[in-house]
Amino acid sequence: MQCTCGATLPEDARFCHRCGRPQFEEDLTRFHEEQVVVPPPQPPQPPVPPIQARIDFGNRRAVLVSIVIAMLTLVLFTMCAVTIPFAAGILLLPLFCLAGFGAAYLYIRQTGEKISPQSGARLGFMTALWAFLVVVLLSVLLAVLVSDPGLRRELLSVASANSSPATQELAKLLNDPRKFILLLMGQLLVYFCLFTFPSMLGGMLGVRFQTKKQ
Repeated sequence: MQCTCGATLPEDARFCHRCGRPQFEEDLTRFHEEQVVVPPPQPPQPPVPPIQARIDFGNRRAVLVSIVIAMLTLVLFTMCAVTIPFAAGILLLPLFCLAGFGAAYLYIRQTGEKISPQSGARLGFMTALWAFLVVVLLSVLLAVLVSDPGLRRELLSVASANSSPATQELAKLLNDPRKFILLLMGQLLVYFCLFTFPSMLGGMLGVRFQTKKQ
């Protein structure tokens, strides 16, 4: 007997002593069956969750949406303060809550991206921050005007011509520029809280509303 590898085998050899190849048909069939390895079934892969958009100042669309909503909110607040001044303070909280809601809703509507409630709160904070920066700039401008004696006299003459209690109280504050500026700085801190917290809450509500709608 001779194997396919060229080795000479004894007559009763079942396997080649050189390469190990089976010499009988039943051994050869079993050898081929053992060579075929059936891979185990792969477990089903869990679905990959969608990647959520990152909301920060590096996201241009988020920055643009927050700026637009912030400017619209300031315009609405100014209109309310002019038309119904006694209710302007009451409308401040729901107005900025609506601003955060609108920013989150508009961002999701335009981009189609999924964002978390935390990202919605961050978008609301960005909206409130832009509005607060505008108020800070106006406050700094007012502080500069009050610090100038000539401009302060003009403001006092205008305030004295109006007999309303609020204007008379403002005239008293203008007589002491340092006290007026300190009061203005304290109001900025209050405005920061009144702007940011309702807007962050509105952003979270906007995300939840849009998620349920989808």
